[in-house]
Amino acid sequence: MIKNGDTVDKKKFLLEKITKHADYAEMKKGYKISTPGFILQGKPRTDDNLINLNVARYGITCSKRIGNAVRRNRAKRRLRSLVANILPSSGLKGWDYVLIGKINSTENLPFHILKEDLTAALTKMYHRTDKEIEKY
Repeated sequence: MIKNGDTVDKKKFLLEKITKHADYAEMKKGYKISTPGFILQGKPRTDDNLINLNVARYGITCSKRIGNAVRRNRAKRRLRSLVANILPSSGLKGWDYVLIGKINSTENLPFHILKEDLTAALTKMYHRTDKEIEKY
C-alpha cells in the first residue's frame, strides 16, 4: 500500500494521496478518459499550488452505486493496486490523477485488462491536443 511520501519503484518517484475534497472537485476541470473498468481524471498542477511539483498525487473514489461496502472496498483495493503498479512508470510528476470505479466492471474485469486500460488511458491523456480535451 502506498502511503504519503513513500517512494515507489527504482526511479524514486513519489506518489501522494489526494486528501482534500477541494482537490477532488478541482479535477473536474481536467482531462477525463473513460475505459471499460474505470474513469481516469488527470490534471497538471500549476505553480500557484503549495504542493511539491516533483510529486504525482492520486485519488480513488467508488460511489455507493457500485454496491455494498464489501464490493466498494474490493474495487478500491484493485484501483490502489493499479496506481502502485502503473503510475510510477507511466505517470508524470506535477500531475494529479483520480480513478473512479465503475459499476460491475472495476471489481470483475481481469486485472491485466485494467492495467492495459490505465496505461493506454495515460498515453492518450498525454498525447491529446487542446481541441480534443474534454474539460468539465
